[in-house]
Amino acid sequence: MTKKLFLATVFVAVMCAISLPANAQFGKALKKASKSVTKAVGDVAGDMASDIVANKASVKIVEFMDNNNTIAGEDSDYYKRLAGLVATNYISVDGLSLNYKIYENPEVNILATTDGSIRIYTGMMDILSDEELLAVISTQIGHIANKDVRDSLLKVASEDNATKAGSAQLEKLLSFSGDKMGTVINELIQIPYTDDQNKKADEYAYNLLTKNNVSADALVSALTKFAEMESADQAAADDDTAELSAASKFIGVNSNNSLRASLISSK
Repeated sequence: MTKKLFLATVFVAVMCAISLPANAQFGKALKKASKSVTKAVGDVAGDMASDIVANKASVKIVEFMDNNNTIAGEDSDYYKRLAGLVATNYISVDGLSLNYKIYENPEVNILATTDGSIRIYTGMMDILSDEELLAVISTQIGHIANKDVRDSLLKVASEDNATKAGSAQLEKLLSFSGDKMGTVINELIQIPYTDDQNKKADEYAYNLLTKNNVSADALVSALTKFAEMESADQAAADDDTAELSAASKFIGVNSNNSLRASLISSK
């Protein structure tokens, strides 16, 4: 064998030795990537299925709430005020179709469901300026858009308020009525948002308000009002003679208002 032929043979042998493991590794990587894609597709499909069922359940939940609360009529000052505020930029937001009603109730509260329903208590409207009210509404829209409301519903459907239920468990809510539905709603409106969920909802509200030329100071102002009531409630918890604020249920779900106000102020 000539020297040139010998060197060529060695080169081919070396290349084959290198390429075979590489091809094997590529095959493993391809299988791993395929599994990851399959899982991702499955997760997206499962997420979409949960969204669909959650929307259906939310429609039933809102129907029950509307039937069991006194709704402010179109001739009321509350209705006219809210209609004027949301009419332009808060009916359709980022593909979300939103609807509003006002509950005649002195409690300081606001509720949102996956299907885009937002229910505001007159007590909440009484303590907020127009811009502050838009800020709080914007935060609720953020919780809907970020699927925080849906995730709370999944926790209720799981029956332990910790893990998330699957679509099958969620579908059971569609058959509920009366006391059973009332129990579901009572649990749903008491599941607290995490600090991270509240932070992201506040950021969403900040961006939405800025987009609509509403001062973000209104969000800080509203959070500051809740922070004062939150502080008072914490003090009342150690005093048997003291009463909780009218916003105690709202604060139980939306806490750490002082820190949240600081974070928005720093923007």
